[in-house]
Amino acid sequence: MKRLSKQRMTRTLFWGLLVYTALSSTIAWSIQFGLIPIEPRRVQATDEQKAPVNNTKELAFAEQFTKEYFFWTLGKEESRKQRLQSFLISSIDSQAGLNMKTTKYNSYTQNINAWQVKDRGDGVKEVTVYAETILTNTTNQSDQKRVDRYLVVPIKQAGDSFRVVDFPYLIPPPVARDIAAKEPVTSGSPVSGEIANQAENFMQTFWKVYTNGEPQEIAYYFKNKQASAGLTSIQSFVSMDGLSVSQVDDTYIVNCDVTLEDVQTGVQLVSHYVFTLVKETDRWYVISMKQGEI
Repeated sequence: MKRLSKQRMTRTLFWGLLVYTALSSTIAWSIQFGLIPIEPRRVQATDEQKAPVNNTKELAFAEQFTKEYFFWTLGKEESRKQRLQSFLISSIDSQAGLNMKTTKYNSYTQNINAWQVKDRGDGVKEVTVYAETILTNTTNQSDQKRVDRYLVVPIKQAGDSFRVVDFPYLIPPPVARDIAAKEPVTSGSPVSGEIANQAENFMQTFWKVYTNGEPQEIAYYFKNKQASAGLTSIQSFVSMDGLSVSQVDDTYIVNCDVTLEDVQTGVQLVSHYVFTLVKETDRWYVISMKQGEI
């Protein structure tokens, strides 16, 4: 009797395992071929994956307000009041806290740029706006001066736009820390005095043509022979200083400070350039030129 019971249990386990294997394989293949739809796995976005906040509207609103805030003409206070009305909540002073009774200057803005946005809480954002203002003495038109300001504008969403919800206030300009300039890193091995002189003579000729020649003439100095407009009619060559030459495989790396003169104004500008040159027989060519690498 016990033996029969064991045989039945063995058969039951065998057929149960067989049915389970068959069902598992069928489900797996159905999912593989899309016969059974499954919901895609959702991964919660990390801080790095979240889309950046778009502050375009806040910045535009704060810039428009700042333009009107710093624009006044003595005797026309009512005009300024009307211009500010659409920006301010009703409980704020109609002149946004600015009293013109003691000033002797009219004001307008020349340039305006939003600097930063900070959350103050309760849906209020503080937008810092840079404003280049021009002040003109009302009794002496020749007494005119430029004053740069940083204005913090507290704003809050109001329907499709915003409102200034508190008095704007001035802050000192941001102060940047000094950054120590890195010494130019010369890659490659030193070259002989003869090679250094040849490279310098080539560079002197190159700059004269690059600032005064036609595209076809300039192309003659490049390895790829592609025509380039260069700086003709833009800048003229003045001098080249601090030239150093090193060799990397079959090429030569040239670092130099170049002084160029603006054709329109006559002001001179100094820029650092890094050239990669190649010498073929008696001819030198420019493979690449990069500006500002120090």
